[in-house]
Amino acid sequence: MAKGPTTSFSAATNRDFAEQNTEQAIRVMNYGLNFMREIAEQNINQSKMLLHSLLTITKKVVDDIDQQSSDLRHRSMSLAEETFLNTFDFAQKVVRAREPQELAQLQNEFVGWQTQVVVDQAKELGQTMMQQANEMAKTTNEEVTLLPRRRAEAA
Repeated sequence: MAKGPTTSFSAATNRDFAEQNTEQAIRVMNYGLNFMREIAEQNINQSKMLLHSLLTITKKVVDDIDQQSSDLRHRSMSLAEETFLNTFDFAQKVVRAREPQELAQLQNEFVGWQTQVVVDQAKELGQTMMQQANEMAKTTNEEVTLLPRRRAEAA
C-alpha cells in the first residue's frame, strides 16, 4: 500500500512541476514577444521619422530647383527682350545711316551692346545660381543635422 500513495503523490508533483514549467515558459515567451514588439515599434517610428525628414529635404530641394528654374526663365526672357530691343534700335539706326563708315560704327556698337548684355546676364545668373546652390546646401545640411535628434525623439 505504501506504493499507491507515493505513486499518486509523485504524479501530482510531476503534474504541478510540469504546469509550473509551462507557465514559466509562457511568461518568458510573452516577455520575449513584448520585447520584440517594442523593438519593432521603435524601428518603425524611427524609419517613419527618417522618411519624413527625407521627404522634407526633398521637397525643399525641389522648391529651390523650381525657384532656380523660374529665375532662369525670367532672365532668359529678359535677355531675349533686351536683345530684340537692341536689334530693332540697331535696325532703325542702320536705316537712317548715310555713309558706310557710319554703318561700320553702328555695327560695332551693336555687337558691343549685345556682348555686354550677355555678359551681364551671365554674371547675374551665375551669382544667383551660386547663391541658391549655397542656400540649398545650407537647407539640406540643417535638415540632415536634425536627423539624429528626430531619431532620438522617435525612440
